[in-house]
Amino acid sequence: MSPVRTAVTTVLTEKFEVSPESIRPEATLESLDLDSLALAELALALQEQLGVPVEEDEAAKHSTVGELVAALNAKRAQWGTS
Repeated sequence: MSPVRTAVTTVLTEKFEVSPESIRPEATLESLDLDSLALAELALALQEQLGVPVEEDEAAKHSTVGELVAALNAKRAQWGTS
């Protein structure tokens, strides 16, 4: 599992109590019962964990876990973080 995928899974399970088996690449953040406040908290928590800026629109309701992971992997590459 990539560091980004691990961070996303960790934040979702620990902070938002999402069951690990629910965190599939095709699952939308909305289907994981994250409301707009939770999405803002998710963006902040991922920013702290990964060391790159995470915009709230990158963690939008209709985004899938896979799309979020891909966007954050690209951002880490752009920022030169590994």
